[in-house]
Amino acid sequence: MSQENRSILLTTVAFLALPANGSGSEGQISSDLPLGFGAVLVYGRRMASKLSRSASGTRHRRWFREIRGTVRSHLQHNYLLSDGQKKALGDEVLLLDAGLAKLTAAVDPYRDFIDQAHVQVRCDQRVADFLCDEAQREADGSMRPRRKDIDAILPGGFSALFLKLPLSRILQAGRQKTVSAAEQVAGHLRTLAKTIPAAGPCADALDKASVLLRSFNQAHVDLETQRVPLRSAVQAAIFEVRETLDQMDGRLRSHFSQDFIDSLYPVLTKKGTIVADDEDEDDDTSAPPDES
Repeated sequence: MSQENRSILLTTVAFLALPANGSGSEGQISSDLPLGFGAVLVYGRRMASKLSRSASGTRHRRWFREIRGTVRSHLQHNYLLSDGQKKALGDEVLLLDAGLAKLTAAVDPYRDFIDQAHVQVRCDQRVADFLCDEAQREADGSMRPRRKDIDAILPGGFSALFLKLPLSRILQAGRQKTVSAAEQVAGHLRTLAKTIPAAGPCADALDKASVLLRSFNQAHVDLETQRVPLRSAVQAAIFEVRETLDQMDGRLRSHFSQDFIDSLYPVLTKKGTIVADDEDEDDDTSAPPDES
């Protein structure tokens, strides 16, 4: 909460605590409150914002947990509830518990897949990236002293032998190009090996590294067959919990004001993709509130 809003809240509370025959008029109150008398009337009203549908399953789970927890907290601490309202909230808790269980059952396997199998194949590819780069650097160093000979033998000369750009990459398309480039250079070196024997071992090193990278690239492709159903399960669970909340809102309107229903939902960041909370670098399910 900003300092200005905190000041409004405290001033508003002080006004509401005044006796019925308070010592000030509306005009006097307006001059004291940062936003005038209207602050007393509208400060507590906050329209609930729904989390963006594009938010991850993990962020949806945090959002859903906050809503579920707020409903449970009302049951435990809100002494203003009538018996009918308590019954209504108790029924919703059972549905929210079931929704959270289903969402968790989808989110956890997908998160485990990302943190383990997906990350591991990326690590394997990174090692193969290095080996391809190292083989090319070794070949460049070995062949550079024979540059004039290579210029005379190889079409395009020495400059056509090696890529002018580093083979570093992030996306899968870049790694596929690395394999093709390494194989192409190895082919050129084998052509040179008849005249320059040192080119043979350089070609072998590039072939070995490119074969390894190709195998890891294929492993990444194969993993996608596991990823697709896991991700689909998360998307389905997100759709289901959002439907649960929409239906909950509708049922609660028979027992509660819209203000009460809106208050069940946590504040989000401006883009609506994550719950707003105090800054915590180790919490990826929330972010500090946006500056207004």
